[in-house]
Amino acid sequence: MTVKKYPPYAKAIPPDRDFIIICTGSDAWNRVKSKSWFGSLAKTLLPLKDDPSIYKWFFVANKEVIIFSNGATIEPYKRLIELTRTLLAYGALKVLWCIPAYKDTLFLSSEVSQ
Repeated sequence: MTVKKYPPYAKAIPPDRDFIIICTGSDAWNRVKSKSWFGSLAKTLLPLKDDPSIYKWFFVANKEVIIFSNGATIEPYKRLIELTRTLLAYGALKVLWCIPAYKDTLFLSSEVSQ
C-alpha cells in the first residue's frame, strides 16, 4: 500500500486561509511558483496526469477551492471531476473551476454523490 503524501506546496498553506487555489495543466508548476500570479494566496497543484487519490487533501476541509487549469495541455474533464469529487470528499465547502473550456463550473459539497 502506498502512503499518501500532500500535493506539492500544500504543506506551506496556512490553516487560516478561507480559500485555496489548485492549479492543474501543463503550466501548473509555473503558476504555483509565480510570485506575481496571485502571489500571496494559498496555492498548490495537481501535477499533470497524476491521480488525485494519491494525495492527502485534508487541508481543504471547510475551505472554498478554486481550480485553474493553465497551459497548452489541460486536464481532461474526467480527471477534473475526479479531483473535484476528491476535494469535496475531504470536506471542501465548494469547488469552482476557472477554466475557459468549462465556463466557471461550480460544485457545492451538498451535491456530492458517493
